[in-house]
Amino acid sequence: MPDYKPFRDSAEHQGNYQRLSEILDEDGYIFMRGLVKPERSLRVRHDIMAILREHHILEKDCVDEPKWSGGPHPTEAEYMRFYDKVVRLDSFNALAESPEITALAEGVTGDNIKCWTQRLFRVMYPDPDAPPGTGVGAHQDGNPQFGYEAPAFFTCWLPLMDIDAEMGGLAVSPGSHKLGMLEHAGAAAPSSAKAMKTKSFGLDASKLPWATGDFHPGDAIFFTNLTAHHGLINRSDRIRMSCDFRYQSTKGTASWLADMLGPDIRRIGQQIDELLAGRAIYVTTHADQDTLDRVRRLMLAEQATTLERAQELIAELQTK
Repeated sequence: MPDYKPFRDSAEHQGNYQRLSEILDEDGYIFMRGLVKPERSLRVRHDIMAILREHHILEKDCVDEPKWSGGPHPTEAEYMRFYDKVVRLDSFNALAESPEITALAEGVTGDNIKCWTQRLFRVMYPDPDAPPGTGVGAHQDGNPQFGYEAPAFFTCWLPLMDIDAEMGGLAVSPGSHKLGMLEHAGAAAPSSAKAMKTKSFGLDASKLPWATGDFHPGDAIFFTNLTAHHGLINRSDRIRMSCDFRYQSTKGTASWLADMLGPDIRRIGQQIDELLAGRAIYVTTHADQDTLDRVRRLMLAEQATTLERAQELIAELQTK
């Protein structure tokens, strides 16, 4: 199990972009208490909780805190229904466009910065019985398997509530960005929560140093696309809510994934995953798992979802 050190808090250097740039170069991340106004993050939480009550994910009397009342986790269909609404909230998108985040990104890079349309809401349900060392697998956002095709970009992770050690949160690996693109085991996580539990992907967390801490609304972690990070287990009695947004130089390039809403990307991924897990692809190609993983990345890059295209790509790979 990794040994977690406390974050370096860079709040005292807010506005000193030369020093913050040095910290980003040294550590691969900038953790800043109170980077954005807490009210802005709390407004997002308020609006999301209203959606979760509307869709019966939370009990009707759950107003102040997202307390978990037990029972099964939401199905994929239930998740997609509320996810669609969350990413269209005015408050959610206003948080992504926070001038404080843009100023930080532009200050440390010296470039004009844009925020991607793909804006991610993270909801982690309590899992008190999860074994130590589990959680969202350690990874680098710039891994080619994710299909972003962007040479450089940044992620800003923001808590939407108070998050302590029991609830978990985010851990980053200081200095890991200097190691370049690390080898990730397995294939990138597929497009449903159920499938993610059955497929292993990521870095060996035991081989890297880690830092984490408690979080409050308004706090932010800004890190590079090569900085290893992972989510921690939620052992509390509440749903953990956070969000993360991607930022890139206006001169930079990325795939279509940067310009599409998260739920729409997930649906395309689901179509590809269902196709590649089906009987038809096995009977017509007998492709092994490594080939299917490569085909998934190629189909995602093309937004291709047909059996015919999958067969063509498999044939091309098998003849090489």
